[in-house]
Formats: sequence, C-alpha cells, structure tokens
Amino acid sequence: MNKTKRRIILSAINLYNKRGFTNVLNQDVAKESEISLSNFNYHFPAKKDLILAVCAYLSQELEIRISRDKLFSGNFIGLEITKIFLEFERDFKFFYLDTFNIVNCYPALKLEMIRQVNNAVEMIKNLNFMSIGKGYLKPESVDNPGLYDNVAHQIWMQSFFWYAQSDFRNLNDSAIIKKGLESSYAIIYPYLTELGIEKYKEYLKNIK
Repeated sequence: MNKTKRRIILSAINLYNKRGFTNVLNQDVAKESEISLSNFNYHFPAKKDLILAVCAYLSQELEIRISRDKLFSGNFIGLEITKIFLEFERDFKFFYLDTFNIVNCYPALKLEMIRQVNNAVEMIKNLNFMSIGKGYLKPESVDNPGLYDNVAHQIWMQSFFWYAQSDFRNLNDSAIIKKGLESSYAIIYPYLTELGIEKYKEYLKNIK
C-alpha cells in the first residue's frame, strides 16, 4: 500500500470514529488527508472503494494484534483475548457502532465478516479447551456435550456488542474495557475451577 492510500485510510478511520460512518463524505476525508479531492478520487473513486479498503485494513490490524504464537503459549487466559477484542473495538468504534448498516450497504463485506466471526469463535473454543488442560476450567460434562462451544459463542457476542451497548448507555470510556472483562468473567465463572478463579481474579485486579 502506498503512503497516500494509507494516509487516506487512517484519516477516514479517524473521522468515522469522531463523527460516525454515515456522517463523513469523501471530501471530508480528502481534507483530513490534506490532499485534493481529485487526488482522493484517483485512489478511491467511490465511498464503497474506501470502506472496502478500510475494512481490509481492520482485518489485517486484527490479525496482527491476535498473534496465535502469543495466544497459545505460556499462561495465557481467556480474558486476554477478550481484552484484545475490546481494545480493537475501542480503536475502531465506528464499525461496531454501525455494523449492520455498513454490512447491509456493502454486501461484499458480509463474507469477510462471517469469516472473522467464525475465526474468533473457534479461537475462543480452543482457548477454553486449553484452559481445561491447564486446570482453569472444569472438564466438559458428558451429559452436556458442546457446552463450551455455546460458552464460546456467548463470549463472542458479549465482546462484539459490548462497545455498542456501552455507548448507548453512556458508559464512561475509561471503564469500558474493565467492565467488559468483568462481564466476560461472569459468563465463564460457573465453569472455572478454584485455580481458574484465582488466575482470573488476579488478572482482573491488574486491569486499570
């Protein structure tokens, strides 16, 4: 990606976050990028081209933040992946405040969204089963197969929509991440072992 395209994309994200996606015109992004509208149109002839490029940038950024080598090693616990998701939502809040409108307006994004959702849920499932191996989570009961698959979906839904519902309730920005983690902890709490409860409480205690 050349420098001008990158500057346009970052400027667009900045404006979308400040004003909301639907309230930003291409000429606004051109002005924020400090380039002429004709130069902007050369790189992105339509708003569709820009939002597709922005969402591709978001996908790449999320993959960078979620490094599998980091996730599946050491004493990593489930709340840490939730924290990464919540921080990502904070940094690109425009998308999470207007997900359905954006996806409905630009159907080409739908398949990518489905891929990301499936990957996120699968990652949470894997972390749950790793937590069983570490003794943080109770083994899945033979009487309730698929329990942790359902828990993974609950955690994904809670984290994905956390920023939107927090914005609706005017929750203080400084409290959003910690309260989101506490909400995830409440979901997983019934399934934690004593060791798991100790680890999760220790992790939450260190979150500002």
